[in-house]
Amino acid sequence: PAKPAPAASSGPVGASVTPAIWQTLKPGSSLHDLVANLRAAGFPPAVVRAVVSQMVAERLSSPGLDDLPFWKKNFNNPEYRAAQEQMNTDRRNLLTELLGPDARPSAMMDPASRERRYGSLSDDKIDQIETINRDFNELRMKLFADRKPGDTQNPMAVQAGLEQEVQKDLAAILTPAELEQFEMRSSPSASRVMGNLKGLEVTEAEYTALFRAQKAYDSVDPLRTGDMTADTMVLRAAAQEELNEQARAVLTDDRFYEYLKASDSTYAQTAQFTASYPAITPATTYELAQIERNYQAAMMAGARRSAGGAPSSERMAQLTAARTEYQDRINTLLGPETAAVYAQRNRTGVISIAPAGRIGP
Repeated sequence: PAKPAPAASSGPVGASVTPAIWQTLKPGSSLHDLVANLRAAGFPPAVVRAVVSQMVAERLSSPGLDDLPFWKKNFNNPEYRAAQEQMNTDRRNLLTELLGPDARPSAMMDPASRERRYGSLSDDKIDQIETINRDFNELRMKLFADRKPGDTQNPMAVQAGLEQEVQKDLAAILTPAELEQFEMRSSPSASRVMGNLKGLEVTEAEYTALFRAQKAYDSVDPLRTGDMTADTMVLRAAAQEELNEQARAVLTDDRFYEYLKASDSTYAQTAQFTASYPAITPATTYELAQIERNYQAAMMAGARRSAGGAPSSERMAQLTAARTEYQDRINTLLGPETAAVYAQRNRTGVISIAPAGRIGP
């Protein structure tokens, strides 16, 4: 038998308080009654949602999936994925039926998260964005679950197409200014910039400029589309140089070099080497990274010409010339001894450390 409800007690200011207990809040098995009782008891919407969400989760199940072995309970299994998607749909529908407006995505966010992700957007626009994002994530999950083993380029190209469709959907509900504000908070380009900044302090104007530069770079990055040919990778190297120069125009002090450690893998690898040579300044490290990138681009261009039918002897002469120019430039920049260690690092793939020696010619 249920325990009797505790007697009314006196609150901290002397008011009479009748404790709400589970037996009185949850009569029978009606979730509609539970919602009504929780609201009548004065629980805030967030608490009501949490309790009801737990009750709904306990009631919904995926019939027949409990008998699946654990290795089939993953989203690579179409049967499991379809059942989970249906259960998520049923959960959303039931919560909407029970909670009404309190089940809207905009209502379920705490103020801090809402402001960080959406700024001053209205409830209706937030709800529409959440629906677009949910549909996109479901399609993306299905895309990667259904990909063939070893196939990376095709899913990447399809995802890039999906992202373009999402962009069109967002542009249909947001003004240009609202769209940029949303993207500066919640887009993949924004995530990259935020990660690149790490502990660096920037103003809002500086962040905005860095975001716009990153977005422009991401729009042509072949690594996002799977279009990784010699031609596109040469263009990518040039785009990285342009992105770096745009960042340097924004971060006019040593913050620029710290930013590069996260935003440019070539600079990061170069800086890892030069860290053992205190006489090598960040500016020199940046110049060395540019030499390295130009050399890599020359090698890729040589591969492109070879694919186009260039004679073997001509190709070898071009590659030799590029290698010689590369070696001369790092010799001039670092001095022969340090340049030899740096070149050895590139051949072995391991950063070799030699005693810090003379820097420069």
